[in-house]
Amino acid sequence: MYKFLLFFITCLFINNIIAQKITSKQQDSLYLSHPFKDKMQRLKKSVAKNFINFKGNELSLFGALSLNKQSINDKGITAPINYIYDAVNSNSFNSSYSGGFRWDGIYNEKHLYSFSFAVNKIIAGSYYQNKYTISPFVEDFTHFKADNKYTTLSMALHYRKLLPINDMQKHKFYVIAGPSFDYKISTISNENLINGAGSRFFVNGDIGAEFDNQSFYVLFAHYKFGSQLFNSIVPIQLNRFEIGVSIKASDLF
Repeated sequence: MYKFLLFFITCLFINNIIAQKITSKQQDSLYLSHPFKDKMQRLKKSVAKNFINFKGNELSLFGALSLNKQSINDKGITAPINYIYDAVNSNSFNSSYSGGFRWDGIYNEKHLYSFSFAVNKIIAGSYYQNKYTISPFVEDFTHFKADNKYTTLSMALHYRKLLPINDMQKHKFYVIAGPSFDYKISTISNENLINGAGSRFFVNGDIGAEFDNQSFYVLFAHYKFGSQLFNSIVPIQLNRFEIGVSIKASDLF
């Protein structure tokens, strides 16, 4: 009987020591440095304090592949240098890529939104709407050669509408719409500086769809229809179709 009692007391003592060790480890982890997570918590608290009606703010990183095509109308320009039409006109979509971060949240407890900032490497196919000729002496030509390789910084604000499809606790489908803006940060070529034909600003109208897989990641497909923000003697329209994925920053760091 005494041996059994001694064994029982010993087991309780050992369990207590183990529990204290685990608790000690957990307490020690509180003092470990988590600079990124700490900054994220401070940022969330700051946003929550200053924007009371904006809830559920989550920061994500994203990457995307895109297909790009620009349409050029050079009717308003006559340049001393002309370009062989078939040499500059591809009339196709070319592939590019982009990356950045986005902030997802809900406004006034019912309006879902996302705000994103990205760097875009654009390689666009070119379609020249006007074709000129001096037959039979000169083959078809155009007065202008638009830049088709450049880098932009972009901002987008999208409204997100949740669709009542499937099990919305696990998989969520959204449609999105909203404006976005692009600013060229790469050098403008000499051809595009003729008479101020080049423009750095584009404004876009975006529509698309998104799929949220249990908050692990979001797959998205967006179409962007863009035009130059300011009037130009050579109007250019930029069409883009993006496919990408975003992952919460807290899951990556």
